[in-house]
Amino acid sequence: MIAVLKQGTTEEQITNLTHWFEEQGVSVHKTVGVYQTILGLVGDTSKIDINLLEALEMIEAVKRISDPFKMANRKFHPEDSIINVGDVKIGGGNFAIMAG
Repeated sequence: MIAVLKQGTTEEQITNLTHWFEEQGVSVHKTVGVYQTILGLVGDTSKIDINLLEALEMIEAVKRISDPFKMANRKFHPEDSIINVGDVKIGGGNFAIMAG
């Protein structure tokens, strides 16, 4: 996740925000540019509410840069999931209809 800070954000505000992110269990990498400061968040950011961040006056934009649902996402788990239910295999190219 990347948080772009507005111009004029004080160092104290950045420090407080960084501490809050670290309390959420993510590490923060600060990049200071000529016109903007960007905070790169590394770790499990799924519990961080983007709407909450965007509501902060110091935040210009927030962007998730990795895909959610890593355990089910083909990017991170390209193999077919095959579930055995008795003698029936579900997945792996086998067609199954389920109702509940």
